[in-house]
Order: sequence, then C-alpha cells, then structure tokens
Amino acid sequence: MPLPPVHSKHHWIQAEIALLFLLQCNINGARQVVKAVTSAVRRAGRRWLPLLLAPPALVAVLFNAWDFVSLWIDHDRAYEETQVQVQTLAREVSRTLTSTLQPVEIHLTDHLVPAASRLVTGRGSPKQMQEVFKLTRQRLPQVAAVMVFDNVGRLAAASVPGVRPEPDPRNIPGIAQHRDAGDDLAVFVGDAALVLADPKGSRWRLHMTQALRNAEGDFIGMVMVQLDTESIFAIIGEMNIVTGAAVRIFDGSARLLVNHPRDFTVIGRAFSQTRLFKTWQEVRHELVGRLPDPTDNSPEIAALRGIERYPLLVSVGVAEDLALAEWWRELAILLLTIVVFVTASSWAGRRQLAKWVLHLNGKGEEEKGFADGDGI
Repeated sequence: MPLPPVHSKHHWIQAEIALLFLLQCNINGARQVVKAVTSAVRRAGRRWLPLLLAPPALVAVLFNAWDFVSLWIDHDRAYEETQVQVQTLAREVSRTLTSTLQPVEIHLTDHLVPAASRLVTGRGSPKQMQEVFKLTRQRLPQVAAVMVFDNVGRLAAASVPGVRPEPDPRNIPGIAQHRDAGDDLAVFVGDAALVLADPKGSRWRLHMTQALRNAEGDFIGMVMVQLDTESIFAIIGEMNIVTGAAVRIFDGSARLLVNHPRDFTVIGRAFSQTRLFKTWQEVRHELVGRLPDPTDNSPEIAALRGIERYPLLVSVGVAEDLALAEWWRELAILLLTIVVFVTASSWAGRRQLAKWVLHLNGKGEEEKGFADGDGI
C-alpha cells in the first residue's frame, strides 16, 4: 500500500538537506586544501625562487668548471714543454762541451805530449817547450794554463808561473791516477791554487791531463791543461737558454765546475751523496723529468746526462714553481673569479630578486613580512 504523500515529501526534504550539508562540507574542505597548497607554494617560492632566478651563478660555475679542466690540460702541456726544453738544452751543452774538449785533446796528444816527453827525458829544452806553449795559446784560447810534471810530481815547465816551493805531489790532480791506475787521459775538476803561483788564479778549473810514457811504457810524467771556466760561461751564454734555467757541469765524482748563471759559492763542492747522483750511479743513463736539484734537492724539471767520451755530467733544470708560475697565476685568477662571481650572484638572488618575488606575492612596495632570514 503506497505511503502517504506527506511522508514521501518529508523524506525528500531531509535527503536534500543532508546532501546540501555534505556538499558544503566538501566545498569547505576543498577550500582548506587549496588554501594550504597555495600557502605551501608561496612559502617555497619565497624560499627557493630567488636562488632559482639567479642563473649567473650557475653559468659562472659551469663555464669556470670548463676553464678549470682546460687549465689542468695546460698544466700538463707546460710541464711537457719545459721538459723538452731542458732536455734539448742539456744535449746542446753536451755537444758544445765535447766540441770544445776535442780540439784540446787532439792538440794535447799531437803537440804537447811529444814535446813534454822530450823535455822530461832531457832531449828537449825549456825554450822549445815555451814555443809549444805559445802555439797552444794561439790555437786554443779556452786554455788558461799548460804545465808539465815529471814522474814524482815536480814542475818541469809551465806556461804560467808555478807554485814555489814545489807542492806536495800527492796534492797534484792526476799524478797518482796516471801512475797507479795507468790512465792515459783524464778529465776532472781541480783547484788551480794547487799549482799556480798567482793567488788570483785560485779557482776551480776543468783539468785535462795525459800521462807521459817512455818506449817501455813506464810512467815518466804528466801534462796538465787547464781550461778557463770563463770560456765555458761564454759558450753557454750564447745558447738559447730557457728562462730561469740553471746549467751545471760536474766531473765524474760529481764535483761542480760550472754553475750558470754565475754562482761561485758552491764551485768545487762534491755532490755525490745527493739523491740525484745516487740515482745516476744506479741507472747510468739520461735522466729527464721531475728531478731534485743536485745542489739543494729542491724539485726541478730537469735533465741530467753524461758527455760522450769524457767523464763529465751536464745538468739543466728549471725550478718547478718557476716553470709553472704562469699556470699558478692563471689558476689563482680563475679561483678568484669563481668565488667573486658566485658570491655576487648569490647575493643578488637572495636580496634583489627576493624583493621582486615578494612583490609578486602581494607584499607590495613596503616589503611587508620581508626581513633578514625571512625564508631567504
């Protein structure tokens, strides 16, 4: 049996009221959600948008990162270029020194030894020996002095005044070496003061000596030729030397003869106990690369090699800091640029752009609600 109309109408009204109530609740909830989302977006924008709107900082980092990688490539290139330069210069010095010593050796063998042998055996005269000395000075301007000793080390003749009274033969370089070891030719560094009468001549020189022997092969004396280091400095000075490079010449016992640019403070000192020469004694071939300075063990980009035919060593090196000085300068400029650019861009993003963002958010020109640390 159907319900009365009044009852049916009453139920529909209740249903509509309930539906409207639920709809109102949903609308209010949606408004709250939208309001919460909007507030969160605004807070995020106020905090992060200024930094996102500061692309110069990002661009600076990216471009300077590329420059930084390129700079490291330049570092390797600068190191390799310096290494090639010092190696080339060391070989050039070696060839030049060999070409300087060879004429002396030839003249020593062809002219000085025969004349000195006749003198010490009594078959020649001091006057004839002086003529040979004169010829030597004419042909070989790099020769500073020539001396002839007998088998016990007494001075028989000299192109310059010798020491008086006679020095102890045991102090004369080469005498014992030729007499005991049987060497016919020796090249080494010696102190000119041991044989020269003039105190002004007291300086370390390159000595080339050759033994005098009779027909039976017995040791009868020695000829000593002293090479002036000034001629060697002049030869090195004419070369195309790398800026800041040090050129050093050592004898077989690692005693320093030449230190270019002119530095006489360590001339004559032996450096056989340094790391560099200990390594040389082990390998006995050309050393190139990052090597310790033979005089003070500081790091160098250097080359160390022997001289063909003669017991001499040539070292050419450039201090590592000096060789890479330009690279260090560019690195410092690059790092300073990165720091300044990023700092300035970040400051602009956190301050000037922040004002614009807050203005968009309805803060107005008064910047209400904006203060140091307010979300930025």
